[in-house]
Amino acid sequence: MLKPWDFVGANCEGVDTEYFFPEDKLITSENKLAKKICSTCNFLTECLNYSLHHRVQGIWGGTSPRERDRMRKTLNIIPVPIIQERYHNDRINNHRQSSL
Repeated sequence: MLKPWDFVGANCEGVDTEYFFPEDKLITSENKLAKKICSTCNFLTECLNYSLHHRVQGIWGGTSPRERDRMRKTLNIIPVPIIQERYHNDRINNHRQSSL
């Protein structure tokens, strides 16, 4: 699974993060603009997939947290907290290094 930092050339690169991570978490014209930016992105599917499997906030893959929660329920997906994923990856990397 691609990680967001692998999305080189994504439509959201260089766009003010306030559009994707609103402070008040309400649907605003900025959220709608973020979704429009996502709608033509080459990484839409990968971004949505990442956001469905990880507990992220804001607009990802053209969806809001509430929309992703509904999708997860339908698809029976339990998201992994970002911190847990980092811990898991660090353990794997440390194990690989100690095996060398």
